[in-house]
Amino acid sequence: MKGHRSKGDSASQSEESSRRRRRRGSVRARAGARAPEHGAAAGDYDQVTQTELARELIGVCLAALKSYGLDATSFVRLAEEAAAESVPATPFSARLLSDTEQLAKAINGWGEEPRYLDATGQPAVLPIAGSKPCFADLAGEFFPKRDIMDVVRLGCSTHVMERVGTDKVARISSAVLFPGNSVLTLANTVRTVRWLLGTADHNRRLRAGEALGFPDRSAHVEIPAGDFAKFVAMVRPQISGLLEMCDRWLLQRSQLPNGRSGKKRLAGIQVFVFRE
Repeated sequence: MKGHRSKGDSASQSEESSRRRRRRGSVRARAGARAPEHGAAAGDYDQVTQTELARELIGVCLAALKSYGLDATSFVRLAEEAAAESVPATPFSARLLSDTEQLAKAINGWGEEPRYLDATGQPAVLPIAGSKPCFADLAGEFFPKRDIMDVVRLGCSTHVMERVGTDKVARISSAVLFPGNSVLTLANTVRTVRWLLGTADHNRRLRAGEALGFPDRSAHVEIPAGDFAKFVAMVRPQISGLLEMCDRWLLQRSQLPNGRSGKKRLAGIQVFVFRE
């Protein structure tokens, strides 16, 4: 006996077949967006590959910024604003890090210049302004055009000084430390990423045979988690020695007469130990 199929059964099977076709079409569309078919032009493959790598880079940045409290909505808004704006001559991160360097010099002066020391030879509690000596005099040497209260806020936010009452400040640290300070760490990260991307842009434009050695060389191997501290202890002195050697060379070159080879450009080396 032949089976009997109702119109309802036929319609249901037809809908299911349509859904399967749509799913297959959707999968093919996604696959086509992620990887060109075999035999596609090299330009098409490069474009799709660049798109995927850009997507990954954006994802890495978003994941990192989420750890600082930035949500996806804010990320999209900031990305749109950044795309619409021109790059400032002096980036915000550069200004903040420059202020930090000047603050470090001021803090050192606070602990070295006799007029800023107390009777025991320790950094004295200073009036913010007014009677001499005062913090305004000290800060003015390094921040000549800044409002003194801006410098006080910077010093307190970086945990090198604290307010004493309403009109005095005390030095509580001899150095501006990045570890433990999210704002300074993020500023340094932004600068590092800018330098890294600039280096990558230079390297991608090199022709075969132009590169000296291996410009993108790195050393990375999976090791037991407990060995990371040992690796840091082993390599930090080597990094310090390399940086000091490079610093001396760069300073020596920077002090040579101007006009020898055109416009000066910031150059340097940055080394860091990492683990994923």
